[in-house]
Amino acid sequence: MIFDFNVVWNNADILLSGLLITLELSVLIIPIGTVIGILVALGKTSENHFARKIASIYSDFFRAMPFLVMLIWVYYALPIVTGIDIGAFETAVIVLSLHLSAYVGELIKSGIEAIPKGQVEAAKLLGLSRFQIMRKIVLPQVFRQLLSPLTGLYIEQMKNTTLASVITVNELLHSGQILISQTYRPLEIYTIIAVMFIAILLPLVFFSKKFELSAFVRKIEEGTK
Repeated sequence: MIFDFNVVWNNADILLSGLLITLELSVLIIPIGTVIGILVALGKTSENHFARKIASIYSDFFRAMPFLVMLIWVYYALPIVTGIDIGAFETAVIVLSLHLSAYVGELIKSGIEAIPKGQVEAAKLLGLSRFQIMRKIVLPQVFRQLLSPLTGLYIEQMKNTTLASVITVNELLHSGQILISQTYRPLEIYTIIAVMFIAILLPLVFFSKKFELSAFVRKIEEGTK
């Protein structure tokens, strides 16, 4: 079979439209999932037993639930059960955000627990509230330490946006599948989709590795002082 990329150039507007929707999904789910993840982490490290229990149930549920099953259930079954009809794009944003938040919550929880307890005790002695301690002392350190693994989670979730095609969200993969059904040129279209994802995600991978390396060097320098 001979590659003919004219089908790609002739339909570039369709693929670019799909790419924009993929980026829109990513831009929405990353901050939403991170904010909810922070709340989950705060709940799991709370002194309140009820808050810890609720946060643990939330985290365990969304990490155990297969992402694709949840996506399909919310889009197709939830309207039947509740009468609430949610659009495909909105469903993808909600499910992707909740799925991401469970993993972000676990990661941030581990970061909070790694902060020396002496810092927290000193802040309490200074009269700072738990909210102030988290906002000014704990979370800034946690995000500096966990930026690399958090970036890895974000990259993974950006790749998960392709699964939104099963509920007809017109993101990059779904746009490509429509073109394939019209042109019967799957190799060219899947190839360009792969190239577009690499162009988006590879800089993030390099950033993550560079930050991880610089953090490692800082730890070595601190250890030699």
